[in-house]
Amino acid sequence: MALVGPKKRPQDFGFKEGDSHLIVNDDIETMKAFSFKGKLLWEIPCLARGQYSDYESRLQRSDTPPGLYKLGQLYNDYALHGSKAPYDRTLMAYGWAFYDMIDLEGQETGIGRAGIGLHGGGSALGWPGAWAPNQPLVATHGCLRCKNKDLVERVLPLYRQGTVFCSVFQEG
Repeated sequence: MALVGPKKRPQDFGFKEGDSHLIVNDDIETMKAFSFKGKLLWEIPCLARGQYSDYESRLQRSDTPPGLYKLGQLYNDYALHGSKAPYDRTLMAYGWAFYDMIDLEGQETGIGRAGIGLHGGGSALGWPGAWAPNQPLVATHGCLRCKNKDLVERVLPLYRQGTVFCSVFQEG
């Protein structure tokens, strides 16, 4: 099956030394991180799968729209609460960290969607399951979901170092 992805590259938006590039492949449910120089840094499990409809990204609650993003504001709830967070519906839904994703090709805003991010958690896992370091990955409302621990131990150091670009590839 052919994948649909970004039309542009991080280089079109000022990609420089210290920046990194995440590549998400929903077909094989992975996220790979690359340095500015193209070195593979790591690979982790990642879902770009919505609850509503697979193979569809134009609808609310469906797959993450394919295209190029950059990580915007970070909500680091693990830094606030640690491993012993109190029950909270927002913490359950989004887990240890939520990175706002800014669409760089109009792929989200162009189809009337908003609020897509990269996060952990998972309301379907209940509490405290959604706060576990290596929680199972369950479908979202269109965001990218990774394991809580990976968001803090893998993505956060890249975020602190420079701009993090993210290419999302979906089944066509």
